[in-house]
Amino acid sequence: MTGKFGDSPDYVIGRGVVADGSGLFIEDGALLVSDGKVAEIGPWETVRKDDVPFYDVEGRLILPGFVNFHHHLYSFFAPGISPSGPTETFPEILENLWWRLDRVIDEESLYYSVLMGALDSLSFGVTSVFDHHASMNLDRGSLDIAAEAVCQAGIRAVLCLETSDRQGKEAMKRQVAENLSFWEKHRSDPFLGGMFGLHANLTLSEETLSFISEEKPPEMAVHVHCGEAPEDLAFCREQGYEGPVDRLNSFGLLDGDSFLIHCVHLSEKDYSLLGEIRPVVVLNPESNANNRVGKPDRDRLPGHLLGTDGMSGDLVAALRSYLLLGAGGGEPYSRMADMMFRYPQKVLQRYLQVRTGFRPGAAADIAVLDYIPLSPVSEANLLGHILFGAKGGKAHLTAVNGKILWRKGEFPGHDMNSLRFRAKRAASAQSLRFRNL
Repeated sequence: MTGKFGDSPDYVIGRGVVADGSGLFIEDGALLVSDGKVAEIGPWETVRKDDVPFYDVEGRLILPGFVNFHHHLYSFFAPGISPSGPTETFPEILENLWWRLDRVIDEESLYYSVLMGALDSLSFGVTSVFDHHASMNLDRGSLDIAAEAVCQAGIRAVLCLETSDRQGKEAMKRQVAENLSFWEKHRSDPFLGGMFGLHANLTLSEETLSFISEEKPPEMAVHVHCGEAPEDLAFCREQGYEGPVDRLNSFGLLDGDSFLIHCVHLSEKDYSLLGEIRPVVVLNPESNANNRVGKPDRDRLPGHLLGTDGMSGDLVAALRSYLLLGAGGGEPYSRMADMMFRYPQKVLQRYLQVRTGFRPGAAADIAVLDYIPLSPVSEANLLGHILFGAKGGKAHLTAVNGKILWRKGEFPGHDMNSLRFRAKRAASAQSLRFRNL
């Protein structure tokens, strides 16, 4: 490294493999970052400037920042919390762990769980997160608290609050209002955006879906758990619909910008509707395996993307699980490249007013994986190096809008000793409330 790296808005990051999984591949390349944007891309000896700080990544992979399309940052303090009852079925998992947890979230635990979860994501090269929040006794103002935390971390985020009937009609209306007001405030923001959060069909009555259909502006997209477990499909059939997609669509809630999460248990009509509507389908292989809900029929799900569903901030590990829990070595390379590289940049700009990716003028959202290949890297084997070389996706450096937020195992803008102390205090208080609920 030469120059005072980090002190200047302009710098060159290079002497590594610059690739975007979509046709750009420079074996010994570099990026010039200027005022938060990608200004130049090419061989490092050409891009390097005598008067601009240079960061030498020593052969590592320089990639566009990853996008996690479904996370639950409020669950960051969940490890170590034991369920209050059996967890043999999916409804028992919800009732005895997650629904108890989201009832004890307060302002402090919400802020620190989101902040720590966002920082954790940055440490894995994730620069944008679509988060699905739930705090049933803290609804109004909850997304502003979450927004404050993600802004403190520096990550881009599209937020929503889970809406359901679990706390009654008045609480449901507050949840609707929270989604609407947050979305309206952030319609032209390059760092923050909103969606309309819905829990699964099985927690949403006919009356509630009708109310949401009337209140939600047509251009506001929903982010909904859909067909995650067989109980969701069975509930929709009991209500007279053929499946969860059919039910949501019958209320006019779905379009091409809708986020449908999981899509494991669907009907034939549901698959047909997916082909017609072409929503954004987000798969979460590690969560599905953990909850024992089955596997989605990937070949019937159009253009799907990848999320972690609160399991971790590590999107590379999620992609590896996607491979191993699917067809293994028979999983189509092009499909995984689309999920990780080609689709994310296109989808992200529908919800945030920002253009990302490795092209001049785009926001410099960068992930440098902490992995130095020892065998040749080519465009054809790039994913192989990521999946079986980097394995877990711990980053060497992560930048959002050109700002270095994670480098060499540290967060330059944070006093982590003090932050961990405050987060541990919030997590301990939340755990105590959970046990005493």
